[in-house]
Amino acid sequence: MSETAVRPRPRPWRTATLGGMASYLDGATIVTVGMSSVILQKHFGLSTWSVGALNSLLMFMFATGAVVGGRLGDVLGRRAVYSVDLVVYAVGVLTVLLAPDQAWLFAGVIITGLAMGADVPTSLALMAEEAAEGRQSSTVAYAQTLWLAGVAVTQIIGYFVGDMGMTGAQIMFGHLLVVAIVVWVLRRGVSESADWQRSRTDPAAGRDLRAAFRKPYGIGLLATGLYFVISGIMPNAIGQFGAFLVVNLGHSTIQVFSLIGWGTMVVGIAVALLFQRLADSSTRRVLLVVGLVSLAAGPLAAIAGGYSLTSLVVLFIANTIAGTWAGEGLYKVWSQEIFPTGIRSTAQGLTFGAARYVMAVFGLFTPTLVQDTPTLFMGILIALGAVATVVGLLWLPRLPKHGLRAGEDRAAPGAATREDSGASLSGSA
Repeated sequence: MSETAVRPRPRPWRTATLGGMASYLDGATIVTVGMSSVILQKHFGLSTWSVGALNSLLMFMFATGAVVGGRLGDVLGRRAVYSVDLVVYAVGVLTVLLAPDQAWLFAGVIITGLAMGADVPTSLALMAEEAAEGRQSSTVAYAQTLWLAGVAVTQIIGYFVGDMGMTGAQIMFGHLLVVAIVVWVLRRGVSESADWQRSRTDPAAGRDLRAAFRKPYGIGLLATGLYFVISGIMPNAIGQFGAFLVVNLGHSTIQVFSLIGWGTMVVGIAVALLFQRLADSSTRRVLLVVGLVSLAAGPLAAIAGGYSLTSLVVLFIANTIAGTWAGEGLYKVWSQEIFPTGIRSTAQGLTFGAARYVMAVFGLFTPTLVQDTPTLFMGILIALGAVATVVGLLWLPRLPKHGLRAGEDRAAPGAATREDSGASLSGSA
């Protein structure tokens, strides 16, 4: 298809919302499985190890789905993936809802995780490519707002149905099923990415899988992957095991954690909206610095406060800020800016997958570290925050930007562009 034949971008925010619902379902799925684990444990007779394995399995499957789905999104097109994966996701959720035993429960989680992982990198690429000119980063930041919305809505549902036993768990999973079906129906009216169509006939687009590992994109793949791993472990660990921290270190209750969680979610959505507003401006660097400071300040506050309930609240707030301004929220934006259309979904799937694999493994050891050596646990988070600061301030902002700016995909791989030699070295975050 010639460039002149590619259609204009219609209603970019509608497309962004339908694409961003992948992030909504991502956050909602993680919280649903986590919150319903106690109910599922009693209903299916799961051991403590099986409960941990169920949550880790979801993360592992998400990672695998992201790697495979990200690549398919570049090879087959954004629409080819996101018009199918929510159907598979719905099948997975329905399997969990109707599971007669443990085997079917785990099978449903496997299907759900794979489909969800495939949807996220492809949908993020679509959001960025269909965004209005000059609003690409803000549009991608919108996905983080929707991710937090998914978490918040699920927590509210869980609060009201959590004491209803298996019926409550079915209502929580039913919420996921209904949202997935509605979004899938609405997505059927969304066209293929114009940038992806254009890249199919561009010999310089670097669509070969090997291009993601070679100059000039290989360094970007390493940097974004490393950054997401080290900056994302704290938000993921605190998000997954917040209740465990409150009960075991703060000597409080699940009910108190629920109240803290609601307050933290209000802060989180406000933080995400601010990031969304400023993502395309130079002020984004200020948010990055504050987020990086929060990565270390939160665990330090917990140690200094003796793991009191107040110090843990400070940790949760710092974690919320860090996760958006210097964690997954910023990683999503950088991934669109650094990689060209031809390998954008592939690269993001690889780095998303790598990070979720590491987070899944770290999550297996988190409860033991928190209970036996909490200061060591917090020290690890502080050390990771320090490394993230170096990568986030001194390395990533200096990488060449091959996407979502003037001249994307116009230079052959390895050739210097105006952005590579000038704008990328300006130090803007």
